Amino acid sequence: MPDDIPPIDPDLKAGNEERHARHEEVEFELLKTEAALRILSKREIGQRYIIKWVAVGAGVLVIFGMALALWHMMHNIFWGPFVFVTPALSVAMIVAPVISITTITVALFVGAFRKFDDKDLDTVGSGVNGVTSTMRGIY
Repeated sequence: MPDDIPPIDPDLKAGNEERHARHEEVEFELLKTEAALRILSKREIGQRYIIKWVAVGAGVLVIFGMALALWHMMHNIFWGPFVFVTPALSVAMIVAPVISITTITVALFVGAFRKFDDKDLDTVGSGVNGVTSTMRGIY
């Protein structure tokens, strides 16, 4: 009686080399796909990081630009105790850059760090309606 151990796995029988080769090809393709997925996920993380910094840079540029515009208007409208425009226009020219700075910066930061949702448009719309109704009551 020979000491040969019969193969347990039928795939290990002689004459099944084609099946082994196909199995190795599938495993190789799976490993290549996993490596490509890992590379793509790292690229996505890098792109998110870059986009966030671009948004921060754009926000800072908007803030400085509007602050410069506010400074310029303040020095051209108000000259010491003299005001060269009507009071309503002088208030509007001061408030407009401040509102612009706030709105653009918040929109950029929300879009970059939290992404926009459909509910954000509803929130903005209800906020604008609330401010308008409040302003109507004042004037």
